[in-house]
Amino acid sequence: MSPFAPLLLLAGILSASQFAADVDRSGAKPAVEHLVAGGDWGRVMGAIRNGAADWIALAPELAKGVDAAHSAELTAALAAALPRAPSEVLAVTDLRRGPVLGVQLVCGAPAGSHAPAARAAYLADARESLELLPDVAAVGRAKAVCLKELALAK
Repeated sequence: MSPFAPLLLLAGILSASQFAADVDRSGAKPAVEHLVAGGDWGRVMGAIRNGAADWIALAPELAKGVDAAHSAELTAALAAALPRAPSEVLAVTDLRRGPVLGVQLVCGAPAGSHAPAARAAYLADARESLELLPDVAAVGRAKAVCLKELALAK
């Protein structure tokens, strides 16, 4: 490894594949620390919010390495992505109700997932996106639980 490699990591994670390689090399916690220290956390959360499948797929790795201060941001970003990329978000939610990716959190319309004045519109969009998904085995149970959580989030 080059003596400049840590500097390159701190200069910013430019892609999801670079972050994944950092996780493989260093582990989830150091990789997330590099992401935050490099100033890329906000950009990654924005990509997730906008439905970027590559970053959404890495949410479990992000969750393993995230600190308490950033965990709510990750949950809210995934919730915001729900209307845009429902199958991708459902694929990474935890039906066992984990502390970051738990279906009750992601599908519960947490603070930061939508503008406060747009809660009803967000809930309607999220429900519609989920209802349009086919009930295939891979997402069927997660879809049902998520729809239940959205209904409770009124």
